[in-house]
Amino acid sequence: TAIGKDGPVVLAYGQGGLSNGNHTYLSTDLGDNNRPLDKFVCGNPKAVAGCKPVAELGATAVVLDNDKVVRRMPMFVQAPCVFDGGGTCAPANLNPLGFLAYRRLVLGPDSTGQADLQYAAEGATFGTAWSKPLPVDDFGVATIGWSGGPGYVKKGGQYLSFWDVYNNNFDRGKVDGKIVLIGIYGATAIHDEQLVAPAGANNDHVMNGIEIHANLIQMLNSPGQVKFVQPEPPVAVLLSILLICLLLGIVLPRLSAVFGLAATIGTAVVYTVAWIPASTILRVVPDFFHVWLAIGFTYAGLMAYRFLYEEREKRKVTTLFGQYLKPELVESMARKRSVEDVEVGGTRKELSLLFVDIRGFTHMSESMEPQDVLRVIDRYLDELTKVVFKWDGTLDKYVGDEIMAFWNAPHDHDNHALLALRCAWEMIARMPELNAALRADGLPEIKYGIGINTGPATIGIMGPERRRTYTALGDTVNTAARFCGHAGPTQILVGQTTYEECRDYVAVDLVPGVQLKGKSAEKFTIYRVTAIREEPGQPWATAPGLETYSEVGVYHQETMIGAGATVSMQTGGPTAGHTLLDTAEFQLPPEPAAPVG
Repeated sequence: TAIGKDGPVVLAYGQGGLSNGNHTYLSTDLGDNNRPLDKFVCGNPKAVAGCKPVAELGATAVVLDNDKVVRRMPMFVQAPCVFDGGGTCAPANLNPLGFLAYRRLVLGPDSTGQADLQYAAEGATFGTAWSKPLPVDDFGVATIGWSGGPGYVKKGGQYLSFWDVYNNNFDRGKVDGKIVLIGIYGATAIHDEQLVAPAGANNDHVMNGIEIHANLIQMLNSPGQVKFVQPEPPVAVLLSILLICLLLGIVLPRLSAVFGLAATIGTAVVYTVAWIPASTILRVVPDFFHVWLAIGFTYAGLMAYRFLYEEREKRKVTTLFGQYLKPELVESMARKRSVEDVEVGGTRKELSLLFVDIRGFTHMSESMEPQDVLRVIDRYLDELTKVVFKWDGTLDKYVGDEIMAFWNAPHDHDNHALLALRCAWEMIARMPELNAALRADGLPEIKYGIGINTGPATIGIMGPERRRTYTALGDTVNTAARFCGHAGPTQILVGQTTYEECRDYVAVDLVPGVQLKGKSAEKFTIYRVTAIREEPGQPWATAPGLETYSEVGVYHQETMIGAGATVSMQTGGPTAGHTLLDTAEFQLPPEPAAPVG
């Protein structure tokens, strides 16, 4: 009845498959199911009797963005079959249903052919009705300037129940002189609903097609076309991505994965919120999808690179320090971000150096089979290296049967001298056990001497790139090696500084002045360790193979005396500084005339 008498009427041409055309979208569906209202179109063989040419077809096609959200509508759709007044069905260019209804409102009932929507590079034009073109892309697609989210029509009092209209139970003043859209509204789980950018009541983003076209009409009919919007230019999107990704690239490597994730989410939120006023002012719809995607990929990429980089650096650290430190320390150092974070490289600091060497091994090995020599060395190096690691020492190198280790690098030790001394003590204490194992394998027993010295040395990673090693250099190192060379079997010789730092824990004998090899005529104060204890005031402990001392022993300092001289002996504890218990004097015999020690 409306088509026949009241007009004007725009009928929906259902959306089929779409493909890009020349400034248009092509509808690829050819079946009649796309035109359920054909019988109301004059010229159609199925048209009702007495049909008048007051109805036309409008497209209902929408375009989904990459995130499956509707933000745009094609203003030109090439339909494969549209009936003309002569009953011929031929391809035709259709405009959106919302635009056709708006054109009828602007131009009056008989608006067909008076003004058409025209595509232009600067935007679509509609005669003289608009003060500026409607921004469209190369395919004639316009961005919808939303007036509201799902449900905004009903909330604004612009909704009537179709049942009330059918029963003529409504206020006709609400529709007089207005565009009336008829269709599914507020229903879900039907093909007509789409996800849209603005949120409605209860943060709902699902909107029916009828309300999408209502938004299009509101945009087209806005005074001065203030609701005409356009998508964010690709150049602006690219610049936003570059700027944000550069910022994240600077910040994220300095944060942990958790804080980096928080910073990434915060960046996305700030970017999104900042566009709310900007989009209103600039009339631009921001391209959130690609920027969010770039932010997410930047975080994922940086975290992946960081993981791979840190794994590579961890392998470097493990390779570099695995041969020097016990596994727990290597694992701790491997948690650093890079080798540079743990590289001491050429710094000078106080170290405690330990050298241990088998006495007479060169002569002994000459009478042994080569494989037996290797078996002895392997067992000896393995056992003593374990002791070094036990006491947090750093293994520097093996030189034949000599072991060099140091303390206070790369990790700091407040008591590095005492750690080195306790390590040496346990090496001597393990000698009987080591020899028992060698005897069980039919190998000869060994005895070794140890030298310890404390003082400044240069420590770092040295050598060419392919042959770098972590080592210590300096006079303190050489002196410790000389102490070791002078030490007899089972002896532990220490320097003055080492003794001073450990004097409350060790008992020593003063070794007469010794001229060390390569030290000109210099004299060094050297002590031989004879006993050790856990804490001051606790009982003394001796190691197997060392001379045994009781709690009351003799401390003596040797000096050159003449025959017949009177000697004073002080009886006390086994080290200088213990409480004096008794004093005695005795006369040396007159012979021999030569000085004696």
